[in-house]
Amino acid sequence: MKVKRAFFLIYRLFFGSLGQNISWILLVGLLYVQYLNTPIIEGVRNRAFDVYQKLDPRDELPQNPVIVIDIDEKSLSRVGQWPWSRDVIADLITKLTQMGVVVIGFDIVFSEQDRLSPPLLAKTLRDIDAETREKLANIPGNDLVLAEAMRKSRVVLGGFISNEDGVTEGHTVDRLHSVNWLGQDPAGYIRSADYFVGNLPILERSAAGYANFTLDNDYDGIVRRVPLFSRVNGKLIPILGLEMLRVATGQNLLIKANEAGVEGVIVAKTLLPTDGYGRMWIRYSEFSNQNYIPAVDILDGSVDPNRIAGKLALVGTSATGLKDLRSSPVNSIIPGVEVHAQMIQTILSGQHLFRGDLMRAVEWLELAVVGVMLIVGLPLAGARTIFFVLTAIVWSVIGTSAYLYSEKSILLDVSYFLISTTILFIILVYSSFRATERQRGEIRSAFSHYLSPAMVDQLTHSPDQLKLGGEVRDMSFLFCDVRGFTSISEQFNDDPEGLTSLINDFLTPMTDIILSNRGTIDKYMGDCIMAFWNAPLRDPDHARNAVKAAREMIAGLEEVNRKLRQQAKEEGRRFIPIKVGVGVNTGPCVVGNMGSQQRFDYSVLGDAVNLASRLEGQCKYYGFDIILGPETAASQKPEDMLELDLIAVKGKSEAVQVYGYLRPEERRTDTTEWHKAHHEMLAAYRSRNWPLAEEKIRLCLSAAPHRQHFYDLYLERISGYCKLDPGEGWDGVYTSLTK
Repeated sequence: MKVKRAFFLIYRLFFGSLGQNISWILLVGLLYVQYLNTPIIEGVRNRAFDVYQKLDPRDELPQNPVIVIDIDEKSLSRVGQWPWSRDVIADLITKLTQMGVVVIGFDIVFSEQDRLSPPLLAKTLRDIDAETREKLANIPGNDLVLAEAMRKSRVVLGGFISNEDGVTEGHTVDRLHSVNWLGQDPAGYIRSADYFVGNLPILERSAAGYANFTLDNDYDGIVRRVPLFSRVNGKLIPILGLEMLRVATGQNLLIKANEAGVEGVIVAKTLLPTDGYGRMWIRYSEFSNQNYIPAVDILDGSVDPNRIAGKLALVGTSATGLKDLRSSPVNSIIPGVEVHAQMIQTILSGQHLFRGDLMRAVEWLELAVVGVMLIVGLPLAGARTIFFVLTAIVWSVIGTSAYLYSEKSILLDVSYFLISTTILFIILVYSSFRATERQRGEIRSAFSHYLSPAMVDQLTHSPDQLKLGGEVRDMSFLFCDVRGFTSISEQFNDDPEGLTSLINDFLTPMTDIILSNRGTIDKYMGDCIMAFWNAPLRDPDHARNAVKAAREMIAGLEEVNRKLRQQAKEEGRRFIPIKVGVGVNTGPCVVGNMGSQQRFDYSVLGDAVNLASRLEGQCKYYGFDIILGPETAASQKPEDMLELDLIAVKGKSEAVQVYGYLRPEERRTDTTEWHKAHHEMLAAYRSRNWPLAEEKIRLCLSAAPHRQHFYDLYLERISGYCKLDPGEGWDGVYTSLTK
């Protein structure tokens, strides 16, 4: 049984509401989508990483090791349109070599012969004499001149990969250096292509290295990562910047991989971390023209050689007409060659951005833990508490992610976590809100027949004031019953609908009076009304409000009887006025939902309730319309009441003082002598001074002859005690034998 109960509690904790069930399904879906790493999710994540790069770009190295020889608008205007003659490129290489450049990398492909080469012109020019044609044919070709210049330097030629049929493919792949690997064979993880478009064989034979300069854009067109290798016909082709470092260091490249994919690339004993596909994240710095030298300035010798000496030189273009423009996380438009420069700078600065499968696992676990906390914790702790807790967690995650990026160059995504937890929080809060609305509707439905509309509205907006179940509370109770109802009902033996209408005509205004005085209708018992105060809503003036309702009910009977008299006259039957007795008592009791598992009611239990019922039953005996219990009487003005008796009602052994609430005409100032004589009469009666008690009764009757019925009761008791003295132990208590 304990195990079953424990299981039930756990089930309620995790699946207690519709919102929780929906959130569980959503959380599983979110975790699955995160695992799939769809393009949309990756795009949102990359945008978040862009924010880091914009806020905290990489600092430039004090001595920038990379220089860009820029074929810019200035150079094109002075040298001529592109493509330039290969002898111009040869001059560029020669002068850079003379200035002390370490390696020259071309972000340009020379896949076709130079159309301006003299031997080619000898074949293509028309209308030239044979002597000129022969001289041109004997002049060394521009491609040969370029090859000779390259042979005297260290040049890395670039090419591009393609999957389009019909592209010109040389023998570059056959000349590639072999790439060794550690662990798993990385070939299956490297991006493959069908073709590699390289350079003229004469140039390739003179080059120190061969590379791919094809860049990968993400779906939004931004270059964030570069593939360090591409695969064509089983051969691995390094990216331009990586090959330049290999040539500069003279060290072979080594790929490290495992069963999950590529871990990184080792160059000059340094591991460059990559993702599983061998792609390296670039940490960008702000674009600076200081790293760019117009090619024409190299050609005309106007550049200080110290700017070139010891540098890695990339030859590329920023000219708009050549259409080699890209976007980075830091700058919206940069030359394509800048990406290669930023890659080399990232490697040499040691600020490699790292994002491997471990980070994805951490992010997945992070969402799973916080998601479970939200789903389980919000219904228990409430939306406000969980909001502050979630806010603290979110800022901690953001702070951790920012710290890892800034200090460790580690990319930890927070965007998917923020979006997912926000969605979960909104769904759970909305579900809680809907549950609260349903609870308000249930409360309104449950109490609309017992409370006034104003109290129901207050209760629905503050349901915490309602405590379901049982609780002990100090309350006031009112019982109202019609006297002589049997005689009234006999007139309707053949007309039950008429009797029902009469009861409704009586109960409706009486109920309105109770509700308007903050009372709660407990039940109707035929012609009897039971009501209570101070539950379910707190009412510090419950005793006074209960008595006020009793007074207004007695006063309201006049209008009820007037209507009933008119109805009796119209129906031709005898009119019997309705008279009621009202008992009001105050005291502690248990209030709440009571009954069985199949059916329960919001009601009250306790001695204070029973006494109120008994007091109503004594109204006819004492001849008073309203009788109050002792605690209720304590809330009223003394001059508004008259102590009636010290009575032990049926079913109770303890005696209580009961009070009759006086009619308006009995509360005048000229009734003071009556009240004084009445109190003196009670004192003489309880001290067994029968003659004095009778004398005081006569004074009372002279002041209040309309209370003849009440004082006759005492005269009758005194007569009996004169015949049979109750004895010294008598305490003045009258024991009632009727309800």
